[in-house]
Amino acid sequence: MLQKQVISRAQLRKEGFSKKQVDTMFASLKLFPTPFKNIYYVPSEEEKKGWFIDKPMRVLTGAVRMFLESPDFYYSCTTAEERLGIRWTPSNEIHIVNGNKSGRIDLEERIERDLKRRTYRAGRVAHVLSIYGRRLIFHRTKNVASAKIKRTPYGNFALKSQILVDKKRLREKV
Repeated sequence: MLQKQVISRAQLRKEGFSKKQVDTMFASLKLFPTPFKNIYYVPSEEEKKGWFIDKPMRVLTGAVRMFLESPDFYYSCTTAEERLGIRWTPSNEIHIVNGNKSGRIDLEERIERDLKRRTYRAGRVAHVLSIYGRRLIFHRTKNVASAKIKRTPYGNFALKSQILVDKKRLREKV
């Protein structure tokens, strides 16, 4: 059927799936949710059975690329520190620097709301969403292209010198 990939509702419709078929696949969790509305992840059979995502950062990078409609972004602050091994304790916050949008997506609220429903599907959705962390924080900046980053298959991550610049400039309030 579908390959292991990040896909949007619009792409599914272009591939010939009806609105009802897409809704049914999502309801039966043949499509895993991502933090973004109408953007899904098509899991492999093993991932479906075990309720996990093999490479969550790669999936998140694809979903962010689709959400921002641009490949020009990188991970910075605590996210990049964790990736570079500077910080060992997970912050469960993903900091995304881009040229389009700023704001927050609070996944913790959505997870708690799903857990309160006490249905099997809501529990599974909460589990899948918890893989992405507690919060996604978008920082808008004009100079994404001039940032010092390290390109990896899992996304672009700020280098140590860029992390220091971003922390001063962005001043994220907790």
